[in-house]
Amino acid sequence: MKKLKSSENMPLAETAYRKIKQAIIECHFSPGLQAAEQQIATQLNMSRTPVHQAIVMLEQEGWVRLLPRKGIQIAPITTNQMKNVYQVLMALESAAVLQLASKDINDTNVDKMLYQASQKAEIAFLNDDIKGWAQADDEFHSVLIEGCGNPYLSKMARSVMEHAHRARLLTVAIRSKESIEKANQDHKEILTAIKERNSQEARLALENHRYRGMEVFIPILEKASWLSSNTNSPF
Repeated sequence: MKKLKSSENMPLAETAYRKIKQAIIECHFSPGLQAAEQQIATQLNMSRTPVHQAIVMLEQEGWVRLLPRKGIQIAPITTNQMKNVYQVLMALESAAVLQLASKDINDTNVDKMLYQASQKAEIAFLNDDIKGWAQADDEFHSVLIEGCGNPYLSKMARSVMEHAHRARLLTVAIRSKESIEKANQDHKEILTAIKERNSQEARLALENHRYRGMEVFIPILEKASWLSSNTNSPF
């Protein structure tokens, strides 16, 4: 693995925190992986002190576990965790679509961004571009959250969506095409209800979408035991 470059424009502990967290979210550090703090410090070209400070922050957020005399373990992905993540996302996104569908009929900027994300997902699916589809799907849901205009809701959702993103990267390649095609159709139904300013239909479409997603995702996670047991070090 190449050494991770540190930024000179922020405190070292903050740099280490951002770099390590990004590596976890993007699955460069696999769930369950164990590593010594010094190994991570070497990758960041830092001393152990800022790396340790970053790891303490990441532990408080649930991204890593401190192992006495062994270093750290990247938090595994568990079915219970992801069920909780989906429940929270459903609640937050439901609130977001209710607000979006209640906006003034002339406020169409978010509608356009949702349409663009939906189109990207459709094109990626037709081209068998699974990674591109996952990115477009993330974009669609991010626009839902950010577009509602509630900064407190957005802040809460971003934290939960990071956990969902990590799990998605590890499972999207083994999702069925039928489930992806249905997700694209769900996006269109959500968008239609928002454009028609039908808040209850928008909320119902969103909740059905998340329920279906959970029904697809959780069995994949349960079968893929390697997702939560990979302890091989990349160092």
